[in-house]
Amino acid sequence: MSALILPVLISSCDDYSQDEYEFFYVVEAYMIAGRQLPHIILSTTTPADAYYSFEDTAVEDAIVQIRLLNTASNSEVESVFNYIMTEPGIYNASVSHRILPLRTYELNITFPQSAREITAHTTIPDTFHIKEGVPDFIVYRSTEQLEITVSESSYPGRQNIFVFNTISLRPEAVNLTPLYRTIYEDGGEDPDELYLLANNDSGIINEGNFDVNPDGTFTIEFPWLGFSFYEENLVIANTIDDNLYDFVRSRSVQLGGSSLSPGEIQNVISNINGGVGVFGAMASDTVQTIVQRPLAP
Repeated sequence: MSALILPVLISSCDDYSQDEYEFFYVVEAYMIAGRQLPHIILSTTTPADAYYSFEDTAVEDAIVQIRLLNTASNSEVESVFNYIMTEPGIYNASVSHRILPLRTYELNITFPQSAREITAHTTIPDTFHIKEGVPDFIVYRSTEQLEITVSESSYPGRQNIFVFNTISLRPEAVNLTPLYRTIYEDGGEDPDELYLLANNDSGIINEGNFDVNPDGTFTIEFPWLGFSFYEENLVIANTIDDNLYDFVRSRSVQLGGSSLSPGEIQNVISNINGGVGVFGAMASDTVQTIVQRPLAP
């Protein structure tokens, strides 16, 4: 399972300021090593002062393909996987294909009545797995902090970059850990806030933040801040490609993760040529643990 959730208004790193509104195509797709080809979401932007509805912006006339390349982004095409629209703006692969780690894929979108073309490339991270040893039960904020050990993995030209997610399987107000209970109460105890808090991501963690073990595996102490809820939690480790790395780090600035004033904040970085959005890739593994309440003093 993977749950790298990236909710954000997508734009590009380019300067899209203009006197009159111009729409852009918006693409969203996430390739996961070892999984089947993902669905692709295709829509358009709307003016900032207009009511947004995906149904109204969904693109229905596109010719969508994902292509497996021989080597890098400018190499010859080895295989072509055609897509069909299954719902307005939602395209699914018409054939079965398991995504290959350390290979490069190209997204290609064209339109029957237009010369427009949308392209993007991604190189899939190497697969890995979380090693045995994650306890079935942990006591919140105990001296024995949760440790996650992952097997060796690689990404062309750089260290691995991780994003961890925790997903609560019992996201109820009574199960909130102290910090997140405060956040929930300060927000007026909005039930929608529980849904948002149920999936908590770590942000970017570079491989250099891990302890390297003699057998080549990596271990990190998982912070207690990562748990929003007591009881059953999934802990998901994701290694991400360059596209998701750029997207996540620029998204964090958009959401207040810097000291820049609004006029200095750059737009979210997009790897889509001919549109905006993200065509990203990751490898992922999941474990489950139960976070118990601390014992009363």
